[in-house]
Amino acid sequence: MAEIERIKIIELDVPFEDKKQNIRYESLSLRAPTLSQAEQFYEKQAEKSSLAAMRLLIALTAGGIPESVLQQMDFIDYRKCEVYLLGFLTWSASRSGSNAQQM
Repeated sequence: MAEIERIKIIELDVPFEDKKQNIRYESLSLRAPTLSQAEQFYEKQAEKSSLAAMRLLIALTAGGIPESVLQQMDFIDYRKCEVYLLGFLTWSASRSGSNAQQM
């Protein structure tokens, strides 16, 4: 299995705006989630829904975009982000071959 990119720019097909801060988002720069961010994702998923949890994870890994602004995001653009981030949440060292270590 190939190594996952630690930073990925997601080009948005449908840009959206943060009207309070007067910022237009045409792309999102997502980073590999930290352990704390992954934990927040799983907590939100357990208490609310998978969509809400992924929206939170996108906000956390996109570097300061308010979660509420992401509610405007086009669903296909959301899915692009989701596919990238799920790569981390489902990644297994045993599948990568070279990264697997013997205990």
